[in-house]
Amino acid sequence: MAELLWRTPEGPPAAIGVVPLVLGGKPTVALPWAQVATARAAAASDAAALVLSDPRLTGSRWAPLVATGRLTLVEDGDGELFSEELLDQELRKHPPSRALADSHMLRREHWWYLPRLVLVLEPVDVVPGGRRDDPADAVLGVDDGGLHVRTVRVPDWSADPLPVLDGPPEAAGPAVLIGQELSVPDVERWTVHTTTGRYSGGRLTEVRPAATRELEPVPGLLARMRRQRVLERTCIQALKAAGHA
Repeated sequence: MAELLWRTPEGPPAAIGVVPLVLGGKPTVALPWAQVATARAAAASDAAALVLSDPRLTGSRWAPLVATGRLTLVEDGDGELFSEELLDQELRKHPPSRALADSHMLRREHWWYLPRLVLVLEPVDVVPGGRRDDPADAVLGVDDGGLHVRTVRVPDWSADPLPVLDGPPEAAGPAVLIGQELSVPDVERWTVHTTTGRYSGGRLTEVRPAATRELEPVPGLLARMRRQRVLERTCIQALKAAGHA
């Protein structure tokens, strides 16, 4: 799993959890059409960063890194690009996708899952990053006219202001802390949490905490079915609104 952050017109950077992919040698994410507003907002930003900080579900050659640049959006309305270039990667990295797209029969049944909003990062800079090893670790994004991203440690999430260790020493401005909790190896449960405020001098003030930072409970059968129906309905609505269904 990875974190995608980008500057916003006002306020702190936005941040979401994503499945990191590669298209044409460039860092890429492929969001379902249920996230069309998010994808278009990210593509409209003048600066973004894709962060590899989570060592879980990685191989022996994995290393944490931060890639920064601008995002280009390809609205893959028929799913051809995703199916031909990215699907195999996602099936390897994101086990829940296998229940929807791991065979020709599943892909016909869940056709709405294949069209994607493909965000390709045109990297300006790729540098080593820091790894997140436990719930005290998070990725910090600070906007001071540019986007500064670091893996940091928050020793006490209940404090106000929040102490933030290993943040960028010279940066100050609106900021977001993003962390992720997931069940391994199935990734059936995936909680992405963001805390926002204003960063300066190793502290986050004006704190707006995440609703929860805990891993979501194990869903029952009905909860799984409801979640899939909501995703299906939202994807189809967005595809129809864009003239793709």
